[in-house]
Amino acid sequence: MYVKSIRRITNDSCHNAFTGACFFKGSLYVAYRQGAAHADPTGKIIVLRSDDQGKHFENVATFRKTADARDPHLYTDGNRLFAVGFEAGLERASFTAYTEDGRNWSEWKKMEGTENFIMWRPQFYNGKYFCAGYGEFEWRKTSTVAWFESDDGIKWEKIYEIHKGKDMPTECFLDFKKDGTAVMLMRCDDKSKRPYLCTSKPPYRKWDKIRLDIPLLGPCLWLVKNEIWISGRWFLHPDVTHVGVFRVKKNRPELRLVLPSGPGSDLSYMGVAKDPENPVRFWFSYYSGHTSPEDPSIDQFSHPDIYLVEAIFSTGKEDFILDWMVSDVQYISLDKAEIPDISDSTLNWKSLHGYSEKDMKKGVSPSAVGFVDAGKIIKKKSGVIFFTTKLELGPMEKARLYLGYDGPVVVWFNREKVFSGAGTNPAIADQSSVAVKPIHGTNTITVALDTNNGKAEGIFCRIKSE
Repeated sequence: MYVKSIRRITNDSCHNAFTGACFFKGSLYVAYRQGAAHADPTGKIIVLRSDDQGKHFENVATFRKTADARDPHLYTDGNRLFAVGFEAGLERASFTAYTEDGRNWSEWKKMEGTENFIMWRPQFYNGKYFCAGYGEFEWRKTSTVAWFESDDGIKWEKIYEIHKGKDMPTECFLDFKKDGTAVMLMRCDDKSKRPYLCTSKPPYRKWDKIRLDIPLLGPCLWLVKNEIWISGRWFLHPDVTHVGVFRVKKNRPELRLVLPSGPGSDLSYMGVAKDPENPVRFWFSYYSGHTSPEDPSIDQFSHPDIYLVEAIFSTGKEDFILDWMVSDVQYISLDKAEIPDISDSTLNWKSLHGYSEKDMKKGVSPSAVGFVDAGKIIKKKSGVIFFTTKLELGPMEKARLYLGYDGPVVVWFNREKVFSGAGTNPAIADQSSVAVKPIHGTNTITVALDTNNGKAEGIFCRIKSE
């Protein structure tokens, strides 16, 4: 997991918390609850939209009926973006609204058939809407998690109870594997605070539950390909918490990252937005009070803010393209670069092999696997260096080229210019991608890399069928 950026996206001296995130029709949306305090009747749900992948946001919706609106979630069926939350008045009720264009929303109204259950983070999968809602909650006594299904995301049917008892199951974060298996992280509010990792095969009438050996509230779960990742309010001590990120391997959580957060317990509730064009690139929203508001009179830890994380998960390293022919540095600007002739001996072509997983035994960082390091050729010189390779591909109707680069680049695929980008240093695998049209047989990829005044070193590149 490589964290590319962490941005603070609120700073208004309010209590900003409980987030959701989703991509919809090319834009990134983040939802959160804004109020005067953690539990306060002024609570309302805010939905923000970004058209530049989280750099700038605008407010496109505010939801509230009569009581404290909280715990927002965003999800999509492809045609509509849904906002979901509940209002904590005398009677708790779940609400939803939807939009077809990202700006004009339907009425914020109660869900039907939820029977006072809190519909916590529904999901759409394979033509149907699913949710594990919780209710019948008696503090320090018992609670129930039930399975709901819907044909439209508004009218729901309670199918059966998944789990109930003194371990006090509540919030569940749900996702689906490619084979249809449902995977879910279930919060428990008993003394141990240890959640259940739950799995179920279609038609989702029986669940296997394993209790994980970590104290974690405010659950979040996502899948990187078929790897299970989770996060939440991780208790290092009853009085010290942080937002912990874990990979689950053989049903055991492995700590991989602690996000800026803490030290109090008012934090976490991550939302997950998966890049629609890159299966290993994600955006995560969460809240924390680790940074103080600009107004020094505002108590830092009772007025948390919303943060947005961009992260890349590198898996399947073996599919990177490792064998390239690389030219010497050419003393031209990138805008003058044209596809080079591989037979041109004046370019002084050299064969270069990228780092493989075997190189990790020699001390190469896992994040560098797949990197084609041309640093010894560039030698801090200014100019442009060319990478070119040929690869044999079977029949593909659609494919996507994934790229990483630490200087400005231009990319050609089968002699057609398909991409240009500014680059980041260091290069990050899969930081950009572009759709390409491969042919059945020999395909050529050429990359012109501006050495960025000698600071650049190389590229990542791979191609995957869509």
